Amino acid sequence: MKNILEEIPLFDGVKQSVLDTISNDFNIKKYKRNRPILVEGGRNDHFYIVKKGEVRVYRTDKNGEKVIFAILGEGEFFGEMSILDDCPVSANVVTSQPSEIICISRRRFKSMLKNIPKFSSRLFAHMSLRIRHCDESIENLNKPNTYERVGTVLLNLAEKSGYRKKTSVIIDKLPFQHNIASLAGTSRETVSRTFSQLEERKYITKTGRYLVINDYPRFYKEFSK
Repeated sequence: MKNILEEIPLFDGVKQSVLDTISNDFNIKKYKRNRPILVEGGRNDHFYIVKKGEVRVYRTDKNGEKVIFAILGEGEFFGEMSILDDCPVSANVVTSQPSEIICISRRRFKSMLKNIPKFSSRLFAHMSLRIRHCDESIENLNKPNTYERVGTVLLNLAEKSGYRKKTSVIIDKLPFQHNIASLAGTSRETVSRTFSQLEERKYITKTGRYLVINDYPRFYKEFSK
C-alpha cells in the first residue's frame, strides 16, 4: 500500500516514515461498473481515492434527470465534505467503469488531517481548485450557445487530465458522450453534432475515447472566453 500512496498527488512531500505508519490504515475495494459508492442524503464514514477506473458525481433534479457535477479519475478523491461538516452526503457517487477505490475510515482521515500538515495542505489546495472548476462549470452552463458549452467542457477536461505533445493536448480517456452532455447541460445528440463540427474545423481529432486537440493555443483562445 505504501508504494500505491507514493503515486498519489495528495501524498506528495509526505515523509516515507509517515507513509509507512499510515499505509496499513487504508483498504482497497473493487467495484463493478454502475455501482453506487455514496448515496445522496446518506451517511458517509470513509474518505475515498480512485486508484483505478472512474466515478461520476451527480444529483437528480426535480424532473428525475441526472445532473453530473464531476467525473473523477485515478488519483482523485471524494467523501471529504460529509466528514468535515458531519452532514449527510450531498451527491451520489457511482462508478462509470470497473474501479478500484482506496478508502480510509472517518476517524483515521481526521487524524491524518490533524497530524500530517503536508497531506492536509495538499487536500485543501485540491478542494480549492475543485471549487474554482465548479464555479467555471456553473458559468459555462449559463452560456446560451451549446457549441461553446461543449468546447469549454473539453477545455476543462484537457486542463484537468490531458497531456501535452508539442502544441497539441491529448485526452486518452474521454468521458462518454452522455456524461459530457450532462456536464455541458445539453443532449447527447448535440454533443455528437458539436464533435463533428469541431472535427470539420480541424480543432480536434477523435477516435473512440481518444481525443486530440490539434492546436491547443488556438482552442484555448476560442473557448476560454
